[in-house]
Amino acid sequence: MSPDDPSPGVPPLAIVTVAHHSEGVLPALARDLARQRGASVVWVVVDNSPQFNPVDAPGLRAALNIREPPGGSPCLHLLNGQEGDGFGVGCNRALTWLEQQGWMGWVWLLNPDTALIRGDEVLELGERLAGLVPTSLVGTAVDDGTGALEASGGWFTPGLRFRSHRLDTGGGSESPLRLDWLSGCSLALQPTAHDPPARFDAAFPLYYEDMDLCLRLGSKGAAVWWLPVPRITHRRGLGSGSTSPRRWRLSTVSYLRFLRRHCPAWVVALRSARLLLVTAARMPVQPNRSWAVLRGVWDACQTPNACPEGGAVP
Repeated sequence: MSPDDPSPGVPPLAIVTVAHHSEGVLPALARDLARQRGASVVWVVVDNSPQFNPVDAPGLRAALNIREPPGGSPCLHLLNGQEGDGFGVGCNRALTWLEQQGWMGWVWLLNPDTALIRGDEVLELGERLAGLVPTSLVGTAVDDGTGALEASGGWFTPGLRFRSHRLDTGGGSESPLRLDWLSGCSLALQPTAHDPPARFDAAFPLYYEDMDLCLRLGSKGAAVWWLPVPRITHRRGLGSGSTSPRRWRLSTVSYLRFLRRHCPAWVVALRSARLLLVTAARMPVQPNRSWAVLRGVWDACQTPNACPEGGAVP
């Protein structure tokens, strides 16, 4: 199932995209992948809404079959997830499937609402991955759609402002940067280079799973790199549909579990108290949101169960 090596010295690449109500953006990403020059890839799409809004597989295959000049179209594999699975669980499903197929190379996690506009992003990334240690975690520059860079990575300090030291979104950097964490929007890794093979911890159902992965693997010696090229575009907010109460609940679960795992007890106490105070103040005007957050606080206190795909399920 390995793609042909597009250029001498460039490692093969599998792309993983987790879709949840992403019908508005997936065909555009498929067309971008079909237009990639000098690159042949395996594209694994995980459908996390197979019951209520399944991925249009024939439409994706039609969008992929438009390469000009004629060449090999990206090889599409569609995996059914569970309705409402999170990003981490979806990625784990794809990574486990790839490993079962014998895939030992690099995997590029790419959001469904990203765009590869120039047509050489896959080849550019492959060329840079060829010079890196296999255990590296690699993020790319992410354009927010207006020409500015997103803060798609940063440095971690276990204090009250643990996310405050991020990439400069003004001018950006012209050189690769060694960071502590990267966004899962555009993240490359070689899972089988790690022991055990790298997986997200699905105890984080919405957000923080990418930061947690980087910090966990970084603590074992993995280098975390941000690359100024290739530069992709993020059509933010179009890639995953979810009702607000569910999103508030799950994001609260991830937030509190992340604090408990990576921050000192005093930070956990102060940030938890602040969350509860803000939630109580919002209750009269935003009761749905407040009750969703309170349920998330309760859920975050429950012990996650073991997950057969390399993490834990809330």
